Amino acid sequence: MAGEGSTYPNFFVIGAMKAGTTSLYEHLRKHPQVFLPELKEPHYFSDCVPPPHIRYEVARDYYCSRNRSEYLRLYEGATAFPAIGDASPSYLWDENAPGRIHAECPRAKIIVILRDPVLRAHSQYLMNLLGGSESLPFPQALKEDGARKVRTWWAARLYVDLGLYHDQLRRYLDLFGSDNVLVLLFDDLKRNPEELFSRVARHIGIDPLVLPPTDLSEVHNSYRMPRASGFYRFARRTISKDWRRRVLPAPVQNFLRYSPLLYGRKKPPLDSESRRILQDIYDPEISAVEKLLGRKFPELRKSWV
Repeated sequence: MAGEGSTYPNFFVIGAMKAGTTSLYEHLRKHPQVFLPELKEPHYFSDCVPPPHIRYEVARDYYCSRNRSEYLRLYEGATAFPAIGDASPSYLWDENAPGRIHAECPRAKIIVILRDPVLRAHSQYLMNLLGGSESLPFPQALKEDGARKVRTWWAARLYVDLGLYHDQLRRYLDLFGSDNVLVLLFDDLKRNPEELFSRVARHIGIDPLVLPPTDLSEVHNSYRMPRASGFYRFARRTISKDWRRRVLPAPVQNFLRYSPLLYGRKKPPLDSESRRILQDIYDPEISAVEKLLGRKFPELRKSWV
């Protein structure tokens, strides 16, 4: 059973993956009127069950089973906060998540961050390359992933699927209404994070406090290649993010995350073949998003230039 003071969230940061959701989560957690659980991505409302061979590893940081009591335990003591959130990027992609969220939280506020889908797919590939779950060159990785018959969150990479924004957005707009769905851009998070955070604060009904610029300008989960990649992957698998956050002082965490002594090697560039293939897929998709939302989004074609 869930403990006293548990409640469902009243706002959801639903994605897209590799579009700044972790940075927004980290910033919102510092706001005194916001409750977000230590488990950053519960994935409770989506069909996002990792296979047994990786379940223990991801469960520590990224997964809550579809058990109501287990999910609500994440929110023990949350009722004292005006804004209570869940930041799970699978909710944007999963077809069943909008209906499940609406059934329990019909007045919830929804937050979406969109990124150029070509750059988003490449960024996800680099994340997988860094974590050791990907080893193929990007063109080959796209082809292999596209050929997978089982297209679930953990069974496939979904490099292309996660950037097909139109239907994903439409499902939330149909259920929650345009006033309750805030669509943001990854470029605005990088260019003007203070303004983006203020928009989020107004959307979820909290004071638009201005966080220190050094905090707001920090982009979490940005690409970096460790000099000792084998040790890095071992440490990531054996030491949970929650433990690092609770035990290590902030300066030590920042050193381990960003120090040039630990990270080197330039980011592998996006190859022209993959760029062309993805642009052909996404160009009509972006046009459909622009029609759906009634505005142009040149930022979603950043890689076209």
